[in-house]
Formats: sequence, structure tokens, C-alpha cells
Amino acid sequence: MIRQATSRDAARIHELHTNSVQALCKDHYSPEQLTGWLKNRTPRGYLAGIERGEMFVVVEEEQIVGFGHAVPGEVVAVYVDPERVRRGVGQAILVEGITRARKGHHGAIRLDATLNAQHFYEKAGFVEVERKVVKRNEVGLPLVVMELREEI
Repeated sequence: MIRQATSRDAARIHELHTNSVQALCKDHYSPEQLTGWLKNRTPRGYLAGIERGEMFVVVEEEQIVGFGHAVPGEVVAVYVDPERVRRGVGQAILVEGITRARKGHHGAIRLDATLNAQHFYEKAGFVEVERKVVKRNEVGLPLVVMELREEI
């Protein structure tokens, strides 16, 4: 089940985000990059997106197993509990994110893919536009800018 995220979900979203990055990105990013990526993150950091109605969660058996964040024209985040990968949770989040990103927007949908997730997005029809490095706490994280030019 997909539902709108609420402020009560912030702690679980933070936990899930942290666990997902540590488990699923470790083969593509160094320990220093993972530490910089997650440093200073708190449950409070998700509240603005939740309050604006941009974040949603996937619930299975009364537990949040994934979350997404989307704004017009962009899928901001797709994160899955590492215990639930390859079970359709990520696909459900991505489809919901694309649907939300299309509201009030015409044209390509963009996202910044982590190196480990690039293939996942390619299977959904996204194409690489460019590569970039973003700074998180003075640590560079390489990302792949991708676009979906047609509906999936």
C-alpha cells in the first residue's frame, strides 16, 4: 500500500534511508563517501518534504518498507528497505514518483541516480543525460543525471 508520508513517519524514513544507503550503495561508494552522505542527517530533515506533501511511503504488514519523494518534473528519492529489494517495492515507488512528477509538468522527468541504481532506472526507461558530483559534508558523490522522456 502506498500512502502519503506523515510527520510520524520521519524517524522510520530516516532509519530506512540510512540502512538503504549503507547496504545498497557500499559496493559503489567508499566508506568515506557513505559517511559524508549520511552525516548530520536526522528525522527532522524529512519534515519539510513531508509537510509539503511531496513524500510518500510503501507499507507492508504495517511497516514502512520504502519511501519516495517527488516534485513536478523530478523524482527526488526512491529508497527501499534492503531486506525488501527485488520484490517490486522500488518499482512501485518509482511509478508513484513518476506519476507525481508529471502533475503540473510537461516534458522529461529527471532524477539523480546513484551509481548502484542506474541500471534500475534504465530498465524503467530513463536515459543518462550527464554525470555530476555533488558535495555532501565536503565529500564528493558521483551521480548520474537521468531523464524519462516518455511515459512508462
